[in-house]
Amino acid sequence: MKLAIRAYFVTLILLLLVFAVPAQNLSDKDSRNTTSVVGGGGQVAGPTGLFTVLDGKTLRKGEFTLSAAVSNYDRDPGNADFTTIPLSFQVGVSNKLELFFSTEAYRGVKVNSPGNLSGFYLPNSQLLINGVLTSPAAIVLAPQGSGTSAFNGLAVYRPQGAPYNAFPYTGGNAGTFGFNAPFFSGPAFGFAAGTNATLGPPRSGSSGAAFFPGVGSAFGSILPGMVLQTTALNCQSGIACGTKPTSFTVAPSYLPDAPFINRTFG
Repeated sequence: MKLAIRAYFVTLILLLLVFAVPAQNLSDKDSRNTTSVVGGGGQVAGPTGLFTVLDGKTLRKGEFTLSAAVSNYDRDPGNADFTTIPLSFQVGVSNKLELFFSTEAYRGVKVNSPGNLSGFYLPNSQLLINGVLTSPAAIVLAPQGSGTSAFNGLAVYRPQGAPYNAFPYTGGNAGTFGFNAPFFSGPAFGFAAGTNATLGPPRSGSSGAAFFPGVGSAFGSILPGMVLQTTALNCQSGIACGTKPTSFTVAPSYLPDAPFINRTFG
């Protein structure tokens, strides 16, 4: 019985080889339709079919292909939905030489979880929090004035509701940082008495990274750290007088495909 089973499998393999050999057509008259494919946010390349197999075969002289596709794929963090339309054109100059051109005619990005991307924590962006558009809380490099600062080079908590500032941010109002009237945030960061701290200007660091006081991360980059959850703080009298972060990141979070995006669609 075992011998019969073995003979059966050997016969089956031989039949597969017999049918596979005639399929190999290496002549210049190969009728295969070579064109481009797109998949999973990948590159445009290869012939059509169930599998994408790259080989050295080019178009024959005078042949050409024109390809267009729609590719949709998701990326994290931010649960971003990318839709792209790549175009490509190939023409056979000779039986051994092919010229090609490809471009991305369209790219749309839809961010489904903006609270997980640092771009939405920049001074010119807002998030919908409890039904209200407002600047979310963040962890930023401490602003730095010309005087003595208690937080020079440190990461500090910027509470929710910081003032809106247009790019490039430098010189804009950095907010109160939780100081309540009659106190101002400026003196704690080396600014004059009776003033709030201001943003920027950018400066170079020893590691070669750029630092953006009041805007970006303490590790460098214009993107700040994120605050995902806060809790209320009470003064000695028991009255609520601010918040503190309970879940946050000091380093920025971003999409390599669209690192500075701070709109839900673009």
